[in-house]
Amino acid sequence: MYQPKFYKTLDKERIAGEVRREGYDPVCIEDPPGRAYEPHRHPETKLLVFLQGSMEVTVKGQRFDCRAGDRLVIPGNTEHAALAGPRGCVFFWSEKLEEGQDAD
Repeated sequence: MYQPKFYKTLDKERIAGEVRREGYDPVCIEDPPGRAYEPHRHPETKLLVFLQGSMEVTVKGQRFDCRAGDRLVIPGNTEHAALAGPRGCVFFWSEKLEEGQDAD
């Protein structure tokens, strides 16, 4: 599910807190311009939150032009691919925490 500008008014720390409250463990990734992720899938649901720059993400053939403040949930076992934009992309890559795990 793609939600443009979902976190537009929040800074990085507040976004991380919101993501943790939803049961995800955010990891900040900084990709250089043109960084490509070939089509792949994960068993876990992923939450991507875009902080800076841009990234084109394709999920099941549908393309999303993701920018700062946008949120994208990719269900488990769903094929997806991505390409960082011309200025690179900084984003939170998150997966659901298992029961009993802490986000620390």
